[in-house]
Amino acid sequence: MASIGELWHNARNPPADPQSLGLSFKDKAVLVTGAYGEGLGANAAIKYAALGANPLILGTRTAEKGELAKSAIIERTGCSPDIFIIEPVDLASFESVKRFAENVSQRVPALHVVQLAGGVSPWKYAKTPDGHEASVGINLLSSALLALLLLPKLREAAKAPSPDGFRPHLSILNSIVTFTVSEKKLPSDGQKLVQRCDDESKWDPIQQYLLVKLATWYATKGIAQIFAEHDPDIIVNATCPGLCKTNMARDVPRVFKIFMAIQNYFLARTAEMGSRTLVSATGLGPESHGKFWTNDKYHAMDGFLATERSDALYPETWSEIVSILRPHVPEGIL
Repeated sequence: MASIGELWHNARNPPADPQSLGLSFKDKAVLVTGAYGEGLGANAAIKYAALGANPLILGTRTAEKGELAKSAIIERTGCSPDIFIIEPVDLASFESVKRFAENVSQRVPALHVVQLAGGVSPWKYAKTPDGHEASVGINLLSSALLALLLLPKLREAAKAPSPDGFRPHLSILNSIVTFTVSEKKLPSDGQKLVQRCDDESKWDPIQQYLLVKLATWYATKGIAQIFAEHDPDIIVNATCPGLCKTNMARDVPRVFKIFMAIQNYFLARTAEMGSRTLVSATGLGPESHGKFWTNDKYHAMDGFLATERSDALYPETWSEIVSILRPHVPEGIL
């Protein structure tokens, strides 16, 4: 994890604002999950609206939250209300994710940007309706499922190249804690990684966060590989916005909230600053495919991800994810 010195520096040296870089999403169809509230997805949606996205598809848990997000974006940017498409999605449910993808596909001919920023950071063990631990089901499996289900619409955008050379991008929110996973915390008793994360008897909120982020990186890597083999004009990458002030830790015990409030006061970026990384990642181009974008640069594949254990764990975990999602994905995608 980043040292206190690095966090202090990062909080005072945020990523460049995409607007200052001349990035434009004018007339690009942009989809954002986690678009409600004051978090990273919501702030990314504000930036996409300001940078010309049209339509801007807001994936929120309810239609009511979508309308609130829409009003907040209009108030902040002055954009036209006509650019919005609001579709509710409960990322805890595969059926809801499939319905969301189907509805979006019916409403737009193509997608230029898919920004997957929805997620949870639970402090207590809970299961989704599909039988997976909450962060596994929401952060990992539903994000991967949605990416695969929206592939046809990204393909449609790739078939009609933009005059400005823009290529479709799919970006998945992650964290550089992925690189700090300890091998000692990995399954060593025949369990696979997703099985380990689903196991209530071994559940710990801190380790769960790290392991689910690791599995999410492997999912991103697997999706990027599929796209590279069959859809080289579609860009897939991952992002880390750094430590940010969001409501992700709203369920932690009071003593931890006090500690985090003090930490965030001195060491955290605002959610707006963090969202700059998410938005800029979707305008990087083909050189970013399969890369990890943070602090306006690509993070080297070092730490745990540079180990032989990781090299072996990736195909095993991706195969595990595929086996879970295959029944929910149309034939020919996986």
